[in-house]
Amino acid sequence: MKKIFLFLISMVFTVNSYAKEVSVSGIIKEKGNGHEITDATIINGSNREQYVNVGDNGHFQIKLEDTTKNIIIRSDHYYDKTVDLSTLNLAKENSIYLELLPDIAGSGIIRAKKKQEVSQTNLSQDELRYTAGGGGDAVRAIQTLPSVSPSSVGSANIVVRGGDPGDNKYFYDDLELPFIFHFGGVNTVIPTKMIDSVDFYPGGFSAQYGDATGGIIQLNSKNSIPQRFSGDVEGGLIQSGIYLEGNFLGEKKDVEGTDNPVPSSQTSEDEGKIGYRMGFRRTYFELYAPIINKNSDVDFYTYPQSTDYQFVLDGKVKDGTWQIYLLGASDKLGVLGNFGDGLDSSGQSSFNYSNYYETSGVKYSKNLGNGYGLQVSFQQLYNTIDQNFSNNSVVYDVYSYALKTAITKNFNENNFVTFGVIPKYEMDKLHLNVFQLPAPGAGSQSFDPYTAPRVQNEQTIESYYGNGFVDFNLKPIDNLLINPGVNFLKGTHAQQFAADPRLGARYEFIPGQTVKAAAGYYSERPEPQYDAPVYGNPNLDLERTTQFVLGYETKIFTDWSIDVQGWDKQSHNLVGPAVSNPANKYENSVSFRATGVDFFLKKQFTGRFYGWLSYSYSKSEKQDPGTGIWRYSDYDRTNNINLVANAKVTNRWLVGTRVQYMTGTPYSTVGGGVFNQNTGQYVAANDGQSYLVNKNDGRFPAFFQMDVRSDYDFLFDSWKLDFYTEIDNLTNQKNIAQINYNRDYSQQLNVYSFPILPSIGVIASF
Repeated sequence: MKKIFLFLISMVFTVNSYAKEVSVSGIIKEKGNGHEITDATIINGSNREQYVNVGDNGHFQIKLEDTTKNIIIRSDHYYDKTVDLSTLNLAKENSIYLELLPDIAGSGIIRAKKKQEVSQTNLSQDELRYTAGGGGDAVRAIQTLPSVSPSSVGSANIVVRGGDPGDNKYFYDDLELPFIFHFGGVNTVIPTKMIDSVDFYPGGFSAQYGDATGGIIQLNSKNSIPQRFSGDVEGGLIQSGIYLEGNFLGEKKDVEGTDNPVPSSQTSEDEGKIGYRMGFRRTYFELYAPIINKNSDVDFYTYPQSTDYQFVLDGKVKDGTWQIYLLGASDKLGVLGNFGDGLDSSGQSSFNYSNYYETSGVKYSKNLGNGYGLQVSFQQLYNTIDQNFSNNSVVYDVYSYALKTAITKNFNENNFVTFGVIPKYEMDKLHLNVFQLPAPGAGSQSFDPYTAPRVQNEQTIESYYGNGFVDFNLKPIDNLLINPGVNFLKGTHAQQFAADPRLGARYEFIPGQTVKAAAGYYSERPEPQYDAPVYGNPNLDLERTTQFVLGYETKIFTDWSIDVQGWDKQSHNLVGPAVSNPANKYENSVSFRATGVDFFLKKQFTGRFYGWLSYSYSKSEKQDPGTGIWRYSDYDRTNNINLVANAKVTNRWLVGTRVQYMTGTPYSTVGGGVFNQNTGQYVAANDGQSYLVNKNDGRFPAFFQMDVRSDYDFLFDSWKLDFYTEIDNLTNQKNIAQINYNRDYSQQLNVYSFPILPSIGVIASF
């Protein structure tokens, strides 16, 4: 009887115990964006022994005694969070938000292809966005890399290994961009948010890239289907913009545990679903009118206005992917000032400029099976330029179409070959009423625009040209990668043809230690204005360059690396002044040479600190076709040092700085002026010597600038507000951007770049 009584008592307590249990359910998300966290653990805060792991999409359910006061949420890379049960609604699923730890918050992931080029640097979106002095601009950050310098003080336009800015090629995926910068060098026409990463090839690149003798800047889209609707809204004193992404159609499936792009192995998750990304920006330089007017020798009657827009669709089909693109950009500017030879005694010149482009395209990639892959890309482009400089007018409309077809054959995991052809058609409509400009860099100080012959012409030019390539990637032995290939270039005229062999090699003789070398020929079409009928010389040949690179890479610890490269460029057939026959206007008369050494130390974007130190020593020269004398090129910079450092003070606060020092830009000195009786104007006096290229016998003082940037995130449950502050030229250094002269050339007039320039703004992300 006693045993029965004890059994009944125990049953009562057991029933009471079950009756006092409570069930807690919820979903664990990241604070600031609402993305699900799938590796979290829910711990009973009373006994620290009972726990459950979250399931699919961050969901959990745990049964606790009603005496339990709290639960602890724990996940790698996030702060622990203690949640009082009295604050939860036990009748429904609760959303609980965790904050990232500072050693992870904001870390970027480079989604670039495996490094195989000899000269290659990859930057992630976050590295591009948070570089001080760049204003969050993707390509401006490239100026901090070795082999790179700005074309002029304050410009985003880049010079690569001493060459002309026009020698570089810019791509957004497979779309070749007609121009990459607003106003030729203010900021990039594609916002950083639309760019996942950048691959930069300063030289010695493989046969897949043609019609370029400078550097290749490959902007990569995210090339994936967003798994949720999100976006950014930016408001600042310099520019404002909006960015949105999401998906529609298809079956609504979430990918477990991440907001990163869906791996290719999960194609079936997104078949039938279409992802979209869209952006729009507009600048407001007119808000800085008082500062600009005070520090400028020009009067703006149309302040710089730039607008751009982007729209990209992504889709997946069985064994393939597709993308559709629509991009556009517009610039307008009108100024009056003493920035060149004018038409009256005041020396004032007027300048009107407008530029607009719109390009659209389609890319389709498919796995054909048996080791074959196919990629087809089509691009349509319309670009119009309208310039008026005093009494000179140029209206230039371009309509072009390109079709790229590439087939890759994979023999095994380490060996493959790619064959590609890129035929192009272009129709140019020119309306010219201008004086005949001298050839690039040709004796500008002695050029007299008033006595120069004028060209008044309207013409329509149709051109067929293109590229083809064969590119091998071979791994004959472990750790040795060989990249031979040939690029074929057919220009717009019959004589413009080249077959350029190239070879690159990388050998990792021990883990983390790699020696590398590259050599090759590179050809480029003359710019259209130089080989156009009437205005130019249609008999011009291709410009040609040989390049050699020798380098060494080493990894230090897990996230530090050093890259040292020596390089040499020799160019001939460059467009220059007509020497053999002045009636040609332009000839392939100029040679160029450049040599240098680059050093690049980088700390990856992990932990609390990241950044890099780059140093370039180089010398670049052009040979005067009249005298055979070698002179500094217009873009020679002997020393170029950049330090970029960023630190996460907390998980919400990122601060950074950029410090740059460069040897001054070469320029041609002027010894006074001579009065021109025919025009009533002064022209630069001749020093008794003949210069068919700029003599560049003087240099600006060395350039120095320090910039700082701060980003602080105000976190809300499913969105965040990034408040950024950027100060360019913190030390208010007076860097000379240009040297002009007064009307009779008796006084030198220095034009300085911007003084200390603060900027603030906010970016709301959801």
